[in-house]
Amino acid sequence: MMGESHDNRSCFFKLIFKGHNTEQLQIPPKFEKYLPKELPEQAILRGSTGDEWRVKLCKTADGIYLQDGWKHYFEDHSLGGNEFLLFKYNGELCFDVIIFGKDGCERVYGSLIRTNHETASSSGAGRPRKTSLRSNLLHESKPSKDTPERSKVSKMAESFASDFPYFKSCMAKYNVDKVFILRLPALFAREHLPQCTTTIVLRNSEGRSWKVKYVSTEKSYALSQGWAVFVRDNKLKIGDICIFELLAKKEIRVHIFRRPRIELTCKRV
Repeated sequence: MMGESHDNRSCFFKLIFKGHNTEQLQIPPKFEKYLPKELPEQAILRGSTGDEWRVKLCKTADGIYLQDGWKHYFEDHSLGGNEFLLFKYNGELCFDVIIFGKDGCERVYGSLIRTNHETASSSGAGRPRKTSLRSNLLHESKPSKDTPERSKVSKMAESFASDFPYFKSCMAKYNVDKVFILRLPALFAREHLPQCTTTIVLRNSEGRSWKVKYVSTEKSYALSQGWAVFVRDNKLKIGDICIFELLAKKEIRVHIFRRPRIELTCKRV
């Protein structure tokens, strides 16, 4: 059909089951023909938010493996629950990775941001750095055309800095409508939040507070009961960018960067 765009990138998929090897992942042997003969030391795994994980490549007699850094990627995305991973090859050992849950739907993750004093390991492999973030946070759930207004909002959010730990999330439909749940980056939750289900306090920039149920399980972390009230009271919409800044163990300040609203006007004839 006219106007229809096609993604012609080479790709492969992997099924991740419970008990899957977290130390390494083999690239399918038949896919090796798309890779350069002289392999670089690292590959890049890129998420839908623009975060990048640098993973060491290891070539053996059995094939090519993703090793150092793969475990970080595995843990940060809470894998191991029957996920389907689609690796789209961009060339130069860079892959866009799309994750589908066992329900068949694409998983949407908030951007993972580390505090200013945190850096990657000396080898360069491992979790994403703050500087790796792109301005395409508004495309988190599905790619869409960017606009100058949306780019401005994204840049404003990217300029945020704090001495406190924080992470960034672009609101998807299930965050602000019907389901009303916010999944938290696993790394952030494990390092900074309680490892049990409890109540935490969200505060907006005006100082108002809301009590929200924080759910902690072995593989996932989320805000559930009370989150819908926060969404409605703060008029959050799809595409808004929220930065969650940890003030205390159970207290988070939420900075909201709103996507431009489309105003419809009627012209009298």
